[in-house]
Amino acid sequence: MAVAINSQTEEVQLMRKLHGELVLEESGFFKKVTQKDSRLNKKAAENYYSNWSMKKEAELEDNQTFVDGRREQAQNMTNSFYDLVTDFYEYGWGQSFHFAKLYKGDSFEENIKRHEAFLALKLGLKKGERVLDVGCGVGGPLREIVKSSGYAHVTGINNNAYQIERCFAYSSKYGLSDHTDFIKGDFTKMPIENQTFDAVFSVEATVHAPRLEMVYGEIYRVLKPGGRFACYEWCTTDKYDPNDVSHRRVIHGIEEGNSISKLYTTKECLAAAKSVGFNVVEEGDVAPVDSATVPWYYTLKKPEGLRGMLRSPWGRFYTNSLLTFLNKFSMVPPGVLETSQLLNSAAEMLVAGGEMGIFTPMYLFVVEKPLN
Repeated sequence: MAVAINSQTEEVQLMRKLHGELVLEESGFFKKVTQKDSRLNKKAAENYYSNWSMKKEAELEDNQTFVDGRREQAQNMTNSFYDLVTDFYEYGWGQSFHFAKLYKGDSFEENIKRHEAFLALKLGLKKGERVLDVGCGVGGPLREIVKSSGYAHVTGINNNAYQIERCFAYSSKYGLSDHTDFIKGDFTKMPIENQTFDAVFSVEATVHAPRLEMVYGEIYRVLKPGGRFACYEWCTTDKYDPNDVSHRRVIHGIEEGNSISKLYTTKECLAAAKSVGFNVVEEGDVAPVDSATVPWYYTLKKPEGLRGMLRSPWGRFYTNSLLTFLNKFSMVPPGVLETSQLLNSAAEMLVAGGEMGIFTPMYLFVVEKPLN
C-alpha cells in the first residue's frame, strides 16, 4: 500500500536514516548529499556497482550471462540506483527526470511540460478519471498531467521509498493531494486489483523492468477494458548494429549509467506490448529532428538556462571537481563522488548514442486493451 510521509515501517526508517532530513528546496543539493548516512550510502553504491563489475563486458559478443544476472537483481539494483542518483537528478533536471522534444525558442521547462501534457492529450484524459503513472519518480510528470487533464486523479507507483516520500511532500506543497496518490511497490507485481484504472502512462521508466513483458503485462491487468496505455520508452534504433563493438560500448554505457538490465529495440518493445494482449493505436520515434526542433541530446550537450548549465559538460565538470575536493577531505559520504562520475559517463554515452542515431529515449506508443 501507499507509504505515507509519517509511515514508521522499517524500510522507511532506513530510508530516512540514509537520506536524512527531507529537503524540498531546489537549492538544497549539497545539504542533501552531505547529510546522507555514510554506511548506508556506501552500501547502496556497492550494491549497485556489484552488478556492473565486468568493465569489458561491452566488448563481448555474448554477454547474456551478465544480462541474466542483472535481470534477477533488477529491483534491488534500481532501488539502490535511485537512492544514489535522485538528488543529482533533481539538482540538474528539476522534478521531471526525462528528455523531451526540444522546440526552438522554447525553454527546457516548457519543452518538458509539453512532452508530459502530450500524453494526457493522447489518452484523452478527463476530470475525475483514474489514471496510473508507472515508475513515477518524484512525481513531476504526474503532477503536470493532473493539471493538463483538468484534474484527472493520478496514482503513481514506484519501488523507491525516498522518491515516494518526496512525491507525497511535493503534492502537499503544490496543493494537489486531493488529485494524487502514491504506491510503494514493484511495478512487475503491482499491489493493485484488476481493471482499476481508466488509463495508464509511463515516462522513460518501464525500461528498468527485468523484461518489458513483465511490466506491460501488469499494466494490461490493472487497466479497464477499452483503456489505453501511452509510453515513452528507451530503445535502440534500427541503426544499432550489435556486431559493432563501438555501438555495443555506447549502449552498454547507457545501460550501466541508468540501471537498465538490457535495452530492447523499438521492434522488440512493440512486440512485447502486443504479446500481453494490447492492440496498437499508434507508435513511432518522436526523437528525429525537423525544422522546428534541435536534437534531444542538446539537453546534455548544449543546454540553455541556469539549470541547463548544471547539465552541461562544463557544469558536470564543475560539480565533479567540487565533489572530488569534498571527498578528499571526507566531507561527502562514500559513494557520492562515484555517483557523480557514473552520471557523467552516462551523459557522455547518451550524447554519443544520440549522435550516432543508435538510441532513442522517446519511442512513443499508444496501445489499447480490447473491450472483450
